[in-house]
Amino acid sequence: MWTADEIAQLCYAHYSVKLPKQGKPEPNREWTLLAAVVKIQSPANQVCDATDKEVPVTKEVVSMGTGTKCIGQSKMRKSGDILNDSHAEIIARRSFQRYLLHQLHLAAVLKEDSVFVPGTQRGLWKLRPDLSFVFFSSHTPCGDASIIPMLEFEEQPCCPVIRNWAINSPVEKSNNLEDSKNKRDCEDPGSSVAKKMRLGTPAMTLSNSIAHHETQESGSIKPDVSSSNLTKEELDTANGIAPGSFKVVDVYRTGAKCVPGETGDLRKPGAAYHQVGLLRVKPGRGDRTCSMSCSDKMARWNVLGCQGALLMHFLEEPIYLSAVVIGKCPYSQEAMRRALTGRCQEVLALPRGFGVPELKIEQSSLLFEQSRCAVQMQRADIPGRLVPCGADPESARWNSLDHSRSC
Repeated sequence: MWTADEIAQLCYAHYSVKLPKQGKPEPNREWTLLAAVVKIQSPANQVCDATDKEVPVTKEVVSMGTGTKCIGQSKMRKSGDILNDSHAEIIARRSFQRYLLHQLHLAAVLKEDSVFVPGTQRGLWKLRPDLSFVFFSSHTPCGDASIIPMLEFEEQPCCPVIRNWAINSPVEKSNNLEDSKNKRDCEDPGSSVAKKMRLGTPAMTLSNSIAHHETQESGSIKPDVSSSNLTKEELDTANGIAPGSFKVVDVYRTGAKCVPGETGDLRKPGAAYHQVGLLRVKPGRGDRTCSMSCSDKMARWNVLGCQGALLMHFLEEPIYLSAVVIGKCPYSQEAMRRALTGRCQEVLALPRGFGVPELKIEQSSLLFEQSRCAVQMQRADIPGRLVPCGADPESARWNSLDHSRSC
């Protein structure tokens, strides 16, 4: 069907070609994050054959956004004339909603080809059966999905999808660390400074976060980052087991703060700093934000769909993402599953048509050229501070409706 690298490459190429220079990071000084929605179209009359050949599909980027900013609560307006959340994932989803609204207009008013077909109920529509949508992000979403265990034996917090990830990664060659207040750290975990940073552990705590590390090909076991309660004694015991077993020495810190009234982070040294599975608000510089983290918002999309309340009035069933692909960055498969789907498994009493569908989650081995890590490597010894793109308040946004950038 498709691979994570194909999705990433398609999005990166689209970013380079379709979006003009305006709104993009200044070379060697600024960085940003990228997110997009890709439409996957399978052959109309798919025939299964005995050879198990992969069926070719058509892939098209239908929305895209960049950004890392989120305004503080003091700047929010009751009139709604200021955009609160400009993180890449949120911009891409807003653009995707605009795309869906236009597609509904094509089907219902203009009677043209569309992603929608009439549903079984009069006046309602549903997604064509041969279509699905994949969400791409160049980095793990802020919040719970970015609380990733850092194991003693490796320079990255978890086993990369590609065995030689750490060897070839530009992150390894970078010495500049992200400010701890920043939304997402892309620091060099092997540096002495990074090792002194005490990140966090689970609220369900990093249990099963410690495991044997090897690839399936060699018969080894990948670290399991599933969340559950793990006492210090259990952690110490696990740390001392047999050769081939590794201990969690730290976790990547997220700047996202626990929502008021929620159980807070333990803030203990090392791997006991954070608690996982909690609802969080996006990090802000000084002024606290009221916007939920991208991990929490994406988890909500996986239950309520991406279409939004307005469009749902005209649909027979919600529009769910079939998969999420993350670019090359510090990553944990178990943390992603926990954050996006695991926390929602006990959601009950949903309206007809809603549920918690299976979500395919994969990581690409391709690095976004304007990510913090990539820019750090490119700028080498250039003096000056590396900062998030200053155009973020506008956020470069592309939509297949007008094939142009809009703000």
